[in-house]
Parts: sequence; C-alpha cells; structure tokens
Amino acid sequence: MTNTQSGSNSTWGAFTPVMPAFIRLIAGVIVLVIIEAVVLGFPGISQNITGSTISIANIAVFMIGLVVALIVFKFGTQLSKAVSDAYKNYQTWVPLLAYIFQIIAIVILYSVSNGIASQYFTSAPWAYPLIFLLIALLPTLRVVVNLVHALEGPSATKHSTNN
Repeated sequence: MTNTQSGSNSTWGAFTPVMPAFIRLIAGVIVLVIIEAVVLGFPGISQNITGSTISIANIAVFMIGLVVALIVFKFGTQLSKAVSDAYKNYQTWVPLLAYIFQIIAIVILYSVSNGIASQYFTSAPWAYPLIFLLIALLPTLRVVVNLVHALEGPSATKHSTNN
C-alpha cells in the first residue's frame, strides 16, 4: 500500500512541486474560456446597447477577459515562485518566467478591452496601443535589470571597485 502512495506522489516526476500552480492556472483559464463561449452564444448578445456602438458581447468579453488576465497574472506568479522554490539551479531565470506571465496578462487585457476602447481612440488610433506598450515597458525594464544583476553576480561589483 505504501508503494502505491509513493508512486502517486511521483506521478509528475521532477515537475511535482510546480504542478498545483500549473493546474490552477490552466483550469482557471479553460473554465473562463468555456464560460465566454457559452455567453457569446446567447441570442441577441451582439446587439449594440441603445445609443452606443458597444455591444453587450463587448462588455461580456471585457469582463471575462479581465478575470482571465488576473488569473494568468496571479497563478503565473505563483507558478514562477513554485519554480523558484523547487529548482534552485534556475533561480536566476525565474524573474523571466514571471515576466512572461505578466506580458501575457497585459496582452489579454489589451485584446479584450479593444472592443470597448477603440471607439474612444478614433481620432488618435495610435494612442491605445501606446498606452499598453508603456504599461508593458515597466515589467520589461524591471526584469532586464534584475537579470543583468543576477547574471553579473557579486564578482562584477568587486571587479568594478578594484579597477
């Protein structure tokens, strides 16, 4: 009996420590994509709201997409922390993994808010993508600085002070 229990603990092998966070991330996204597909199948959902060019479907996609972006951000960060805790050899690259999930969340938010926000940027269509580019620039700069410092290590600071 103990043999089957130890076998069930090692089902995922070396990935066992990160699987709970990974499963939460994937399950959350799949459930919300299914909900979005069901909601968008409702009759009359694509009709515009009276006096507006925004449809109820645009609002539904935005609300569900916002939750998806938050799930990707939250559980992606948890996944990167789980990788950091489980695999000490890859600790230098963990900020890059967290950065990837942050950028994915920003891209999801950009995609789902496009249906609602695009009508407000008709006179300056370049402004809407620029806002999200500036938002994405912050985590990009942070991860580049962290990776450079991590890869240089403490010997680079000693080396520069000796010269």
